[in-house]
Amino acid sequence: MDPNSELFRAKQQVIYYRAEIAQYKNKISELERLVEKEVVRNKYLQGKIQELNGEKIAGLQEEIQKLRMRVMELEVELEEEKNIQNTSNSELVNGGEHTKEVGVEFYSYFNYSVILPPEGDDTISIYGDFTIVNTGDVPLKDVVVCFKVTPVGSVTLSGKISDPKLLNGPGSEREDIEWVWAIEDWRDRIQKKGEHWVKPIRSTVAIKITLNAFEIIFSEDACNGKVKVDSFVYSDNNTPPHASLNKIYFQIP
Repeated sequence: MDPNSELFRAKQQVIYYRAEIAQYKNKISELERLVEKEVVRNKYLQGKIQELNGEKIAGLQEEIQKLRMRVMELEVELEEEKNIQNTSNSELVNGGEHTKEVGVEFYSYFNYSVILPPEGDDTISIYGDFTIVNTGDVPLKDVVVCFKVTPVGSVTLSGKISDPKLLNGPGSEREDIEWVWAIEDWRDRIQKKGEHWVKPIRSTVAIKITLNAFEIIFSEDACNGKVKVDSFVYSDNNTPPHASLNKIYFQIP
């Protein structure tokens, strides 16, 4: 075929255009692959952002609870200091004729934090401590605490609480057991009434008695996003039960 002929030049042009088309198709395929990769990357980064935001919110909520508890402790200390000063002033005014009445005085409080679930889960956890502070002149005797949990049957409360039967025989000197269930039918009380009756086994002469590291677990759906824990402290000193200064109340709007 004559290289100078029109037909030869046309065929060469067709070959050139086909090569160009193949090259552009390859570029399009590569760009489509890059777009798909960026979509995957975007989903991954959004998940990471949500995870980091959840951790940040949980940390802030925990810090808020700690600050609230510290404020309450300071308020209690301030009230007690005022009571002591008033008592001292009264004794000075009366020339010391009246002696201070000896009695049982104590208060209790929760210190806790809420851990929200990750995305896709509805299990919420609350971790904390429960402390009893004796401000009176005599030791507390036979202390018993009742934690009342609602809604009944939908909330699990657990901690370092043992079966009192473990203290029988050789186990009576076990140092790892600090709190036990206070009544024989404690399982039935939990299931039917949501009442957790517990008591410390160590000496109650100490100023503070603490149930450390309890855990409350519940499902947001099962509880409709609302959980409450009240506490009442009983002491065998002919005193009525004392409700704690605060209660655990959690509600999702």
